[in-house]
Amino acid sequence: MKRYRVVSAGIILSIAALFSYGCGSSNNNTKSVTLGQGCNPLSTDDCFLPYPSFYYLTSDPSTATGWRVNYPSGILPVTKQGVALNPAPFNTEDGFSPASQILVYFAQGVTPTSLPSQGDITSSTLATSPIQVIDFTTGTRVPLFAEVDANAPSLQQQGLIIRPAIRLNTSTHYVVVILNTVKDINGQPLQAPVPFRYLRDKTPTNNTIVEGIRTHYEQLFSFLTSQGINRNNIVLAWDFSTASDSFLTSHLLSMRDQALAMTVTAGIPYSFFTMTTFTPGTSNLYSELIGEFTAPTFLNSSGYLVTNSTTGLPQYVDQAPYPLVVHIPACITDTTTTLPIPIMIYGHGLFGSAQGEMDSGYQEGLINQLCMVQIGTDLIGLSSSDVPNAAIAVGDFNKLGLITDKIQQVQINVVVMTRLAIGALMNDPDLQYNGKNIIGDTVYYYGISDGGIQGATFMSIDPDITKGVLGVAGSTWSLMIQRNPEYNMLEPIMAGSYPNALDRMKLLSLSQYDWDFADPITFAPHTIMDPLPKTPQKQILIQAGINDSEVSNLATNLLARTMGLPGLQTLPVPVYGITETTGPLLSALTYWTNLSYNGQPCTYIPPSTNQPPSTDSTLTSCVHEAVRRLPEVIQQLGSFFASGHITQTCMAPGCPYQ
Repeated sequence: MKRYRVVSAGIILSIAALFSYGCGSSNNNTKSVTLGQGCNPLSTDDCFLPYPSFYYLTSDPSTATGWRVNYPSGILPVTKQGVALNPAPFNTEDGFSPASQILVYFAQGVTPTSLPSQGDITSSTLATSPIQVIDFTTGTRVPLFAEVDANAPSLQQQGLIIRPAIRLNTSTHYVVVILNTVKDINGQPLQAPVPFRYLRDKTPTNNTIVEGIRTHYEQLFSFLTSQGINRNNIVLAWDFSTASDSFLTSHLLSMRDQALAMTVTAGIPYSFFTMTTFTPGTSNLYSELIGEFTAPTFLNSSGYLVTNSTTGLPQYVDQAPYPLVVHIPACITDTTTTLPIPIMIYGHGLFGSAQGEMDSGYQEGLINQLCMVQIGTDLIGLSSSDVPNAAIAVGDFNKLGLITDKIQQVQINVVVMTRLAIGALMNDPDLQYNGKNIIGDTVYYYGISDGGIQGATFMSIDPDITKGVLGVAGSTWSLMIQRNPEYNMLEPIMAGSYPNALDRMKLLSLSQYDWDFADPITFAPHTIMDPLPKTPQKQILIQAGINDSEVSNLATNLLARTMGLPGLQTLPVPVYGITETTGPLLSALTYWTNLSYNGQPCTYIPPSTNQPPSTDSTLTSCVHEAVRRLPEVIQQLGSFFASGHITQTCMAPGCPYQ
């Protein structure tokens, strides 16, 4: 395959032609092509698409990949009020997100049933698949499915979304190819757009940009021929290169190391404002302590990351206070309990708070049953106080950092809070019983929903915790957003600023760049298989429910596959890329089914498209809430923490949950 590396010369030609375009006269043998300034020269159906594309990369020897994103002004979406999405942040990338949804548009429309489906991902890796994503170096086909945007109000705004079923490799060159077995909206073979058709058919044009990439595309066609694909059957093909792992993980690793170095010299200040003690026998809690701790912050007063102008890495700003909630279980008063007891670092759900969820009867009963101290903080960025910021961000995607920058900061907050828990808190007089320390140095992580999602990232970078349970977790925010009920609230706001549905899909695709720095999909390859520097190898248990309407099973499976998790036998339904294995296991994906919540069976099935689930929370929250409350799930969780092994806890005759 080495001969194909000369493709880079063609790419450089295409970049050199980026800002030159023209029409000119044509003759009988030369076709006339007119392109807008800065437009991708593959299709006149849309200026920017397909995405991502090598056309918007420029050579840069200073980066890890040798490339840098290079969006010109005037091609990214603009709000109804005339505010354009700023290309500058994207132009710091050394390649495109390996987790971004791939987006393209055909004015003819696309018949959804002609696309590779969620139900048959295996077929997408065959040379006959209607849509393929192929590693240019190895020829390996990427498992995927494709869908049209079911939220689009008209054919004229409906994008075609290609979703890899596993995170793409970093620093890797990929080719996307769409064949004429994909049908247009009338059921006819999809036609190649102009000017790609002229490249495919070797038809000369009068356009300098199209001619400038012709050599590059001859190399691509040669590669695709070697992969068993007939050139004449290609409707559209393009290529791109992904960003480096070092770039994508750089923010959190730099922030973590800076923060922990400061805590060695300055300690971790904290204080408790209130302490409530409960009468034994009347509560699952012995006491609740509410206060705050201080952590190094990298956010400015407006809530955005401050970055170093030379390195681009987050820069320390100041020490800042963050909420601290500590729950001591009533089990410490039992004469059979040996102090100290383990710690459970807890991560709460979407738009929630630490105290709000830890005060629930479920959480209090859980820690009393397991006899663990529970400690939590608000997961800023997506906590209850961030709801207004979410509305602001989707109205102007230049402000998405109000969410994504805080998500990076909160990862550091939880790392620092964990270090505090196994440090100063152990000897706090308020955390003693009968003269003995309540808190020991054994610490675990448990997060649910957003706490499971963000917990997957936290577990990948934290130096102190080795076992974590991720309840109803997922990854890849650009995939999850539209498949969450909250999108029913956000989409009208977004549509008010960006009326065109295709623009909204572009924004969601582009937004993965912002999410990537703390998205668990970035860190999943390192959680178990290839630990990051200064981070021990982890054991992970994912507990999820079939037909979860709040965190799509698609997102859960994507995370599990990328982590390399096996499935604990027997999964209720087969999951592509997950090998079922008999326990006990060190790490595993488990699924639960036939669930009920509040006495009602969970019968609601979320849309298979990218439309959000119902607004009726009694339907959409059923599976999401029910999984964590199953006695067998709690038993599995407790056994994993205690023994380090994941076993099947639903084995009794008639057990309906697996």
